[in-house]
Amino acid sequence: MKKRFIASLFLSASLLLTACSGGGSSADPAKNPDSQAGATGSTQLVIAADQDPVGLDPHKVPAVSSNRIYSLVYDSLTKLDDNMSVVPALADSWKLSDDGKTVTFKLHEGVKFHNGREMTSDDVKYSFERILNPDTGAVAKSYFSSVDAIEAPDKYTVVFKLKTPDAAFLANTASAYASIVPKEVTDLNKEAVGTGPFELEKMESGQYVLLKKNPNYFVEGMPKVDSIKFQIMKDEAERLAAIRTGKVDLTTVSADSAKLLESSKNVTIKNYQSMEYSYLGINVAKKPFDDPRVRQAISYAVDRNQLVQTVWKGQAALTGPLSPAQTIWALDTTEYPSYEHNVEKAKQLLAEAGLPNGFNTVIETASTYPDMIETAQVLQQQLKAVGINAEIKQLEWGNYIETWKSKDMDLLVGRNTSGVDPDRSLRFFFSSEGSANVWNYSNAKFDELVQKALEATDQTERKKLYDEAQKLVVEDAPNLFLASPQNFYAVSDKVEGFTPSAAGEVYALVKASVKK
Repeated sequence: MKKRFIASLFLSASLLLTACSGGGSSADPAKNPDSQAGATGSTQLVIAADQDPVGLDPHKVPAVSSNRIYSLVYDSLTKLDDNMSVVPALADSWKLSDDGKTVTFKLHEGVKFHNGREMTSDDVKYSFERILNPDTGAVAKSYFSSVDAIEAPDKYTVVFKLKTPDAAFLANTASAYASIVPKEVTDLNKEAVGTGPFELEKMESGQYVLLKKNPNYFVEGMPKVDSIKFQIMKDEAERLAAIRTGKVDLTTVSADSAKLLESSKNVTIKNYQSMEYSYLGINVAKKPFDDPRVRQAISYAVDRNQLVQTVWKGQAALTGPLSPAQTIWALDTTEYPSYEHNVEKAKQLLAEAGLPNGFNTVIETASTYPDMIETAQVLQQQLKAVGINAEIKQLEWGNYIETWKSKDMDLLVGRNTSGVDPDRSLRFFFSSEGSANVWNYSNAKFDELVQKALEATDQTERKKLYDEAQKLVVEDAPNLFLASPQNFYAVSDKVEGFTPSAAGEVYALVKASVKK
């Protein structure tokens, strides 16, 4: 694999690509030397991407625009299938001890990193120790807080010793944030060296990311295409034009755009209920948001049904901290009293908090996600009705990610993925030590509930604990959980085998092929 330096990704890219290469196998290498599709018999899948990646270290970088790239470059010990069940990936099998405190993985033999070296148990041990090292700043650190020690007794065996039973452990090892990386590569934002189905070939900030097929991939027959090109197109109108004219093979689109494309020739719309939800994040360390009555007032002031109809055109469901796609765990939103749109109740709570005339604040959001901007605008109008005057600040994507990480915002509109296990939805985002708790929220009762649920081996008991935790975090309102949307892809008829689902885009892309 070529070593490509990608530090330039951290710079804001304002120049949009105006001339796109052809999709499928139609690209001309004479006109586009970076295309892999010009070689005889080769195929390239061209994807219109709405954002540049902002780094490619799978342990450190949370941005969705980065995750969709490094998920194709790296593998994890386990993965999720289309039914959201944990299945083997780099680990062929695993065994849990009777007390639930030892997990032994048997690795797939002969797996090679893109640099040609075989992956071994030492790399797995290194990867998880890197994640657990506080100096790393790993996104998934709190996922694995139960880990006490990691052993590599032989080349293909890894043993995790846990402090307590951990019901979410296997599901968390399927996360791209828990990717297995080579122990010798010191800066994964300068070198992307994984075991995944694709290798990083080239990146041009603001233009494209080019991945080429890993010829030594350990899953037989995968991937189906020789290369994937993520063409950066931040403007949705540009992406729509590109899919209509065949310049790209697939792209994510909004509900509005999906309707516009329904009658387009040679384009199919595919959708599914996502694991994502939109939210209004509230910094509980800043006045007046440190008063729970103020946060509750905001919740009563917000009309979530209007957001569903206005922003998502009815193609979304009301949600709590767990997406309704998590059918086993998610509470019905009728369980949350503060989901009632009640302006008078909101004003009463503000008055009780000493703010009868409201206050001024700032809502920050990403400038290149239309749904986030529109959500901020609708919220602005709804909050104004109770005397809260919110200025909207639209941030360039890299700045938005830094603001999220800073823990110094006032209000932030964004989207999260709730994950297959409620541990991610709750402990990860809202426990006092949660890796993604950027809201400065801390509640000892909540921490106790989610820790007990993590250690519980009985699903009925886990559900009872998580039901209580969901109600508590909604009442405390460090986030307002708004809507869980349907996700839409526009797919060229040249593409076969692409079936997106809540399990993740990577699995659909690996199985996708392009007609020659």
